[in-house]
Amino acid sequence: MMKEGSQQDFSPDGLLTQIEREHLAERSLCDVLELIADDLLGPLDLTLTRRSVTGLRRCVKRHRILEEGYFYPVLTNRLRRGELDADLLEQIRGEHASDQSLAYDTADQLERALARGRAENPEMLGYMLHGFFECRRRHIAWEDAVVLPLAKSRFSPEDYRAFSVEEFEQTLGLER
Repeated sequence: MMKEGSQQDFSPDGLLTQIEREHLAERSLCDVLELIADDLLGPLDLTLTRRSVTGLRRCVKRHRILEEGYFYPVLTNRLRRGELDADLLEQIRGEHASDQSLAYDTADQLERALARGRAENPEMLGYMLHGFFECRRRHIAWEDAVVLPLAKSRFSPEDYRAFSVEEFEQTLGLER
């Protein structure tokens, strides 16, 4: 439950809005990766595949920096005893690191397929793609079901005001 009289910042630059955008971008990427995986025996859709390589190199990194650099430190300070413990947050960080590594490996394999015009080993690439998008979908679904509602009930107006999309983009080396 939110503190009486407090307001959540769901403005375009708000922290939770940014996380929801990142989750939407990752779900969209997973949908595209599934389309590619389902059609690896045919010719590659060059546009989708190129877009996916860019997404793989960018999405998980953004997600990781946003949550580990901004969101989880604030949430950790707002949690009540027994809500989310340090071990669980460490597990989430581990998932982020593992998923980022898998995203880069998958992007490398897609780039190789682009260079050839087809997947050299469609079964292996399909396995990598499925492994990535299934894992990310589960991770995001869990955050949407457990972590975001908890944050919405615990964050203060100051927590929302402390986040700046511009600073976040600069951390990534991206300008708006």
